[in-house]
Amino acid sequence: MMKITGGNLRGRNVESRPHKSLRPTTGRVREAIFNMLIHGRFLNNENFVSDGKHLIEGRKVLDIFCGTGILGIEAFSRGAEHVTLVDEDSRTIEITKQNVRNLGVNANILRSDSTKLPRATHKCSLVFMDPPYNSNLANDSLKSLKEQNWLEDKAIIILEHGIKEVIQPPEGYTILDEREYNKTQIMLLQYRELRTEI
Repeated sequence: MMKITGGNLRGRNVESRPHKSLRPTTGRVREAIFNMLIHGRFLNNENFVSDGKHLIEGRKVLDIFCGTGILGIEAFSRGAEHVTLVDEDSRTIEITKQNVRNLGVNANILRSDSTKLPRATHKCSLVFMDPPYNSNLANDSLKSLKEQNWLEDKAIIILEHGIKEVIQPPEGYTILDEREYNKTQIMLLQYRELRTEI
């Protein structure tokens, strides 16, 4: 059992049944992620482009490789408007559905391969990605997010990956910050729509 670390749902339990497809983000790393979003040094990065809005409150959030849904649920607890939770594993999806019901989260739950996402029903401005470490799935997932129109211009993407993995974001993504926590690397990226000059 895990607990939400911040926001209106702080302290509430999130169900997590042990099986090999689940590797929930620890409370320490979750707090680090949200501290990066709210107080991060990337806000002063010359490549960061603000859309003038709070980075969590009022946002449409996408959580792919969502597992229990903990990152998307944390974002909702901290003021996100809506969350879309995506995972391929049917057992994981059932746990996610239970958590969303129990906590009253405004969410859609989608069973899909996160490297081959369906066409988006709406765009999101904050994305969490937590693929299995050392799986080399992150680059394909970033490509799918862009190709299937899931991202608003200036969207922020938080990617967790193993520290030995090599991430080469596709065109349109800029790396704004990176942090290490034991065996976890957190990469913060921003997406910009590519515009053709006339």
